[in-house]
Amino acid sequence: MFPILFRIGSHIVYSYTVSLVIGMIAGTWMAYHLGRTRLSTPSVVLDAGFWGLLGGLLGGRAGYVLSNWAYYVDHVDKWWALWEGGLSWHGALIGGCTAMAVWTLARGWLGPPVPDWRDLFDVISPGVALGGAFGWLGCLLSGCAFGAEATGYAPPLSWLTARLPDVYGVEEVRFLTQPAMILWCLLLCLFLWGTWRQLPRGLSFALFLLLYALADFAIGFLRGDGSWRYGLWLSQWFAAGEMGAALLLGAYVLTRSGGSAVSKGST
Repeated sequence: MFPILFRIGSHIVYSYTVSLVIGMIAGTWMAYHLGRTRLSTPSVVLDAGFWGLLGGLLGGRAGYVLSNWAYYVDHVDKWWALWEGGLSWHGALIGGCTAMAVWTLARGWLGPPVPDWRDLFDVISPGVALGGAFGWLGCLLSGCAFGAEATGYAPPLSWLTARLPDVYGVEEVRFLTQPAMILWCLLLCLFLWGTWRQLPRGLSFALFLLLYALADFAIGFLRGDGSWRYGLWLSQWFAAGEMGAALLLGAYVLTRSGGSAVSKGST
């Protein structure tokens, strides 16, 4: 575990922060690259991405603070200490999507026309998956979202274990939650990158939501952090909600498209 990457005088540079910044840059680059080849106005990807990232950071931090309110109620000065790590994926997703939706509506009313929202959300999907991989890398380096202790398990579960620390630095044989999600996010990124054109408008984003939430829900059974709510981790309840939203979105876009692939690249 390497929570502190290096120091510059009295200033600490955290590995989680660096990983998160690299993920945002890489995800934005990927989205812009797709936008250049598949949208007539690719610059809107950067505008939408800016507001999406800002909304994601604010929503992600708000979700993390609320999830750990017992600590933050007495440490108000730590609410915005993003550089120390601590973002809720589910809060970031809600905040980012909300910010992009508001921007799309405002741009449509006040400025030049924007691409169909389904094209825009499809374009960013592989990049968000790539950013998610870097987010989980940050968790691996800092010890957050660590796996539960896994001694005494037989194959195949024993194949998913290694000696890893938790967020407190305590090393035990644990389930490989962070590496498993890093790999899943990378595979999801490649899948969405390769199938974007063949799918109806909006379905790439719906698939991203569904497949990421499905993995997030499953990995929750192997995690060693979090809090239980009615037999599941709190994060699993959010993941279940995301799966429901993804299924509704998928049904909507398939109904609108008649189930056939739509040529993309227009505004």
